[in-house]
Amino acid sequence: MEHLVKSCPADGPPVFRISITPLFDHQGASSLSIQQTLHRPRCIAHEALLLFETRHGNVPAYQFTEEDVLAFDHDGPLPIYFTKTKLNSPDQEWRVKRNTSGKVSLHFKVFPRYVDIETPMGPRVDMRRDQGGLISGGRWFLPRPAANRVWCNVVEWDLSEAPLGTRAMWSYGEGPGPISRDGYPMTVANSIFMVGPIKSYPEPASNKRPLSGANINWFGELPDNIHSLNQYNLAAFFLREKASYSIFIRRVVRGYGGSACLESYMFEYDDTICKETDEELVSLFSHEMIHSFSLMDPEDDGYDNGWYIEGLAEFYSIFLPYRFGLRGFDYLVGRLNAILQAYGSSPRIHMDIVDSQRSFYDDWYAELIPYMRGCVYLLQVDSSLRKSSGIFGFDQMSPLDDIVVDMGQRWQRGERLQASDWLTYLWPYLGDMSQEFRAMLRGTAIELKDVLVAHEDWILATSMQEILEFGLDKSSTNKRIVSGLMQGSRAAIAGVKNGDKILSTSRASFCAMSLSATFEVSIERACQKVQISYWPRSFSKARVFHLTCRPSEELRK
Repeated sequence: MEHLVKSCPADGPPVFRISITPLFDHQGASSLSIQQTLHRPRCIAHEALLLFETRHGNVPAYQFTEEDVLAFDHDGPLPIYFTKTKLNSPDQEWRVKRNTSGKVSLHFKVFPRYVDIETPMGPRVDMRRDQGGLISGGRWFLPRPAANRVWCNVVEWDLSEAPLGTRAMWSYGEGPGPISRDGYPMTVANSIFMVGPIKSYPEPASNKRPLSGANINWFGELPDNIHSLNQYNLAAFFLREKASYSIFIRRVVRGYGGSACLESYMFEYDDTICKETDEELVSLFSHEMIHSFSLMDPEDDGYDNGWYIEGLAEFYSIFLPYRFGLRGFDYLVGRLNAILQAYGSSPRIHMDIVDSQRSFYDDWYAELIPYMRGCVYLLQVDSSLRKSSGIFGFDQMSPLDDIVVDMGQRWQRGERLQASDWLTYLWPYLGDMSQEFRAMLRGTAIELKDVLVAHEDWILATSMQEILEFGLDKSSTNKRIVSGLMQGSRAAIAGVKNGDKILSTSRASFCAMSLSATFEVSIERACQKVQISYWPRSFSKARVFHLTCRPSEELRK
């Protein structure tokens, strides 16, 4: 699709224009001056003109005050006030005190979020400074139109006062000239903005042609293990061969992971990135790319359907790199067995998935549930669909592939999809699967003894493995003080004590995925630095499944 435009057609959707001027200090881009213009919104007095998401997950958005925002329309200054009308919604309404006349323009300035080593890790949506530039998710600093209809969203940049070499990127293309994208209000909110001394792969074209394939953008020098990753394009699986997606990379004080937006995602890393294996990086990159093409809407009760969103991305991050020839059979087996191990050895295997959503940012183990349980559930469903249809192997689309691709295309068209739609897709193959689905959500262990993995003779075996147990509260890593130490745990036996000041830790999620990984904790005690290493596992065991294949089957597709 051609995104570069001078203006939107007069007979098209109404225009929502965003003009961004980066401001600079001696360290580089330091803030953004924003002008948002809505063409003829026809908003009546005391109705919402815009909505602003004040929090996403555990990340607070930019803290606007009414005095920060100057609004004008054809009749002059337009008074704006903020209010919240829905108790459980993060959305703040920006209302007008009188009827609007003609186009409405809003002016405001935003600054990056202050973060340090104690800032809790969460969704990568906040604006950060990084090596002379700024990078942010749109939802963190941009209100969106309250009218839930298709808009002609236009983003343009003013770089006239920017230092030489400054570039500006949006999820849908490079500025400074106007880039347009038709879509609902979340099109802008659920996208990424980046400005500063950007480096890219492939290198930018002089003619600013539309994006295609994978486009990677970053500041500074990338670590070797990121730089060496192959160029990925998984869009063909979703029958969108001409689709593009952009990868935005930032270096942070503490953090590792990705957050997906529409046709793009944010990847962040810290100084521990050198310890990440190729398998981990490929899995993460694939996971976030898959998000760009297929998601599911929340349920009416507020449950976010993480089982599908995260479980699907985990499922295909196992198989697609192998199917596309990006990685070999060892990668497939390694990732699948890591997920099966993490699922089976979780102390929260029976936790209600809705409860896990509430505890997502506060519990070591709850945050893994939508990923691991969703993936294992899809593995079971894929096996049932293959048995029902007789379609095995990777040389053709499986029934699950067909379902996921069709759901992804519907979602891309803006259709609302929930779990009931998923069950409707399963009905022709498997009948009513609602009881099994509800049991999965409630925490009934998923039985895998008869599951076939892609092929008729790729079967799962079992073993007994130690249950994951960090032995201290997760809040310890954010507050940097050990609390909630479990007496008798391996952490306590290794010498960790309540009240210890934490200087650094290894990545907990790697311990969850690897049975052999130790948890490394650097603490300060009595003005002395102490390094403690322990195996974050309980003395109790649980049944864990793993894939077994004969050597002759390793090259089969």
